Amino acid sequence: MQSIEVIEQLDKDRVLDDFYWAQFGFEGDLTMREKILCVTIDDVRRVGVSTFQAKHVCEALDISMALINHHFGGRNELIAEATVLAYENYVEFLWEATNNAKPEPKARLRAWLEESVFRNEQGRGWGALLNYPTASMEVATVLEQVHRKRMTDLGELNLARLLTLVGDVKKNRVSQANFTAGNIPRTDLLKNVANASMAASIGWSILGLSVWKSGGHYPSGATREVGILERKIVKDHIDRLIDQI
Repeated sequence: MQSIEVIEQLDKDRVLDDFYWAQFGFEGDLTMREKILCVTIDDVRRVGVSTFQAKHVCEALDISMALINHHFGGRNELIAEATVLAYENYVEFLWEATNNAKPEPKARLRAWLEESVFRNEQGRGWGALLNYPTASMEVATVLEQVHRKRMTDLGELNLARLLTLVGDVKKNRVSQANFTAGNIPRTDLLKNVANASMAASIGWSILGLSVWKSGGHYPSGATREVGILERKIVKDHIDRLIDQI
């Protein structure tokens, strides 16, 4: 009999086709290295870092563990690099949703906030590592030593976009915010302390909601009324955040 760990990580309904790879930002023919990263992101978001086993990625792709060691060096290095790609996808999904929204300041900010909650819930297994590095000190050490700059650049890009959206709501305008990771107008964005403070409050608040949604808050998980009212409560919370501006 397979263990719970194997049953949870191996997705028997998964089809490794073009549609599957596209959800991780890839198109066309992928290298095996890229496929390993995609399956790792998928598996971690379902079972979390502590349960994740690289050998099950090998089973899914019909490869040997030696190939993972060749490309990444080991399990922790694989997870660390997958973390960067998963977070990069998250940042770009938020901005894609923003740009697909109605070209109106509040609608764009709402789209960013709603997408943040949705993507955190969908990728729930990554929440512990991204928000609480002590969930896996080995992986966190690799992230710090190898990927710190990239993660910081992506985090600042996400924050710069949020700052712009908040400023747009206050001034009733729509800015293009054509920033790229590692190239943002830091001084210009931070000179308005009120905007920066408001963006921080909104960011912290939506992070709290996202962590609660993605983690399936255990103490309240069986409270029937919470589940029934959840959609309205989430909408009202986002309404209040926008109304504060």
